[in-house]
Amino acid sequence: MLLISFVFFPTIAALPSGPENKYNIVYNFEKDWTEYDQDLKVYTPYIAKNNNDSKVFSLKINLNDYPGGYLVIKTPKKGNFLFFDNHLKRTLPDNKWVVYSIRQLIQEINRGETVLSIFGSNLPEENTVFIGFPAAKTTEVITKAKSSFLNLIPRSTEHMSSSLVFVFFINVIMLSFIATNYTKAFKKYYSFKDLTAFIPKENSFLVNKPMDRPNMMFIIMVSLISGFIVMLSHSNGLNLFEENFFFQSGNTFGILTTNFFKVCLLFFISYIVKYFYINLIAKLFNIRKIVDIHYFKIIQTTIYYFTLVLILLLIGYNTHLNLNLEFKYLFTSILIVFYFLRTVLIYFTINRTGNIKTLYLISYLCIVEVFPIVLGIRILL
Repeated sequence: MLLISFVFFPTIAALPSGPENKYNIVYNFEKDWTEYDQDLKVYTPYIAKNNNDSKVFSLKINLNDYPGGYLVIKTPKKGNFLFFDNHLKRTLPDNKWVVYSIRQLIQEINRGETVLSIFGSNLPEENTVFIGFPAAKTTEVITKAKSSFLNLIPRSTEHMSSSLVFVFFINVIMLSFIATNYTKAFKKYYSFKDLTAFIPKENSFLVNKPMDRPNMMFIIMVSLISGFIVMLSHSNGLNLFEENFFFQSGNTFGILTTNFFKVCLLFFISYIVKYFYINLIAKLFNIRKIVDIHYFKIIQTTIYYFTLVLILLLIGYNTHLNLNLEFKYLFTSILIVFYFLRTVLIYFTINRTGNIKTLYLISYLCIVEVFPIVLGIRILL
């Protein structure tokens, strides 16, 4: 569709606009504005002669029609707010261009169609919203469209995709190293039978030595997997890399890869701190004997479940599944289910092996498991 518009309507792509006139207009939405009719519960075309008092005007945009394009927006006054599918995106500055990559928008909202809304004091005809391509890129597409009936253009790669490939290989290399050099531990950690056993072998070399080298290798492994999940979540619009003193903002390969290793470091430190935190609380409850089993079950369940989640996220990323549920809430629901199942499994395991009073055990698990989970979900949402 895009190539046809270039061939048969070349004047459309010849209108430069946007920041420093760097973008050639492919489609201008100046006549496509709609209003939401509260009585009919539908969007109706905006008619200037109606003189209504509406402050919200919307555009329905099929993003899939403009692969590789850019959504360019400008409003003349202050106090306007930009929404995508009724979710606030940002405050629009006055007389300044705002540019969004179509490809990144599709990844963020996780669908190919969206309803763009502007809330404020402007009339629709005062706002400028169009789809554009950088001038050099548009010229190249027109040339290819005219030169051949069938155009096979390679799909462009992004920095995020390059970073994900690099991170994927890091995880595969680490997993291969552990499977080769720590075969016995690998089979135990990834054994579903051992995972669901309520009475683990207390004399196991993995249970009795939580800070030993084999266990440390798996803590590093689960940290890498956790970091990879965060990267995939970021590509699905769940922005966990807010700019601060620790994380850099940007989508370059170097920044994304550096942020990945920083996230992995944070996860590694948190897993180590978790052991000492469990140790401290267990001493307060005088149940020090169950610390090693508890910590082993945490690492085993986490690495097993997160590996499955990682596989599902990779499948979803490569198949471009169109889910109606917002990714943030889907991801949070998956974490809630995991931590609930993990807490139940740990409860029965400790109850069978530790011979501890139920009230003591529930109080202990609320402090070391439930409270950190509630705090983490609150921060995530």
